[in-house]
Amino acid sequence: MRNKIIQIVLLTALSIYLFYGFDTTKIDFSKFSLFGISATFMMILFSQLVLSVRWMKMSQLSFKISFETIIVSSALNMILPAKLGELSKAFYLKKFYQYNYHKTLSIIFVERFFDIIMLFLLLCIWVYDYTASEIIKSSLLILGVGILMIIFLFNTSKTLQLLKKIPFQFLRVYLQKIYKVVHKMFQSPLSLSFYTAALWMTYFVGTYILFTYGVRFDLDITTILGLFIFSTVALSLPLAPAGIGTYEAAVVFYLSGYGVSKEDALLAATLYHLLLFSVDFLLFYLFLFFKDIKFQELVKR
Repeated sequence: MRNKIIQIVLLTALSIYLFYGFDTTKIDFSKFSLFGISATFMMILFSQLVLSVRWMKMSQLSFKISFETIIVSSALNMILPAKLGELSKAFYLKKFYQYNYHKTLSIIFVERFFDIIMLFLLLCIWVYDYTASEIIKSSLLILGVGILMIIFLFNTSKTLQLLKKIPFQFLRVYLQKIYKVVHKMFQSPLSLSFYTAALWMTYFVGTYILFTYGVRFDLDITTILGLFIFSTVALSLPLAPAGIGTYEAAVVFYLSGYGVSKEDALLAATLYHLLLFSVDFLLFYLFLFFKDIKFQELVKR
């Protein structure tokens, strides 16, 4: 109950920040381009394909099954808080393809780990190009050490020995299974790094296209990189489903430092969110249609 109250308070504060003094007459529609918006839509769609390829490589499943899994989880992430749609991958693969839970959970962990590394590297590039703050640089160094420690933990037999000493049998056996899957995937870090880099490139290009051609704010590539990093973190915050509100507030706050009005920034951020929803739910609708099942059946099975 306490967390719910805090969530409501924060969302209310974000709404006040976004809409207080908002004036629709100040929106400059001449900055918006249908061509750029359409190109952004296609890039978001392409990123889903790349995401499916990465899942295929990690899970050793077919592209068809991997694409289905990504479609389902992406759509549910748009309506469930705290990225709970990610867990649907485990349930979907188990129900339809008898794929073990521990394998899916291991892949999700490795996915997030390599995503954090990629975001960390992009943040390093932006920080060292944009600011000389020693505090930020020290924080990045600490984060880098943390990443290296996690890699070490999954590449040493001592971790497995410690897991064998867990007193609860179910937890002991399950964590050992997860460790073995993650350990195996960590044996090919270059391959995972390549697919993760390709995926994040599509994410960044989508943001770059929207804020360069979809809405012409005359931002340089370093500024857009900062916007991409800042908004990506906001998008992942578990305050509301799909980062609604947090993403818009992050974009408005960031762009306000570059002379972009609240009205134009909020419209651009909302537009990006709508494009994400459009791609995910279009693919989800097509999935349900060609799979010949209803949403209720998908949940019950």
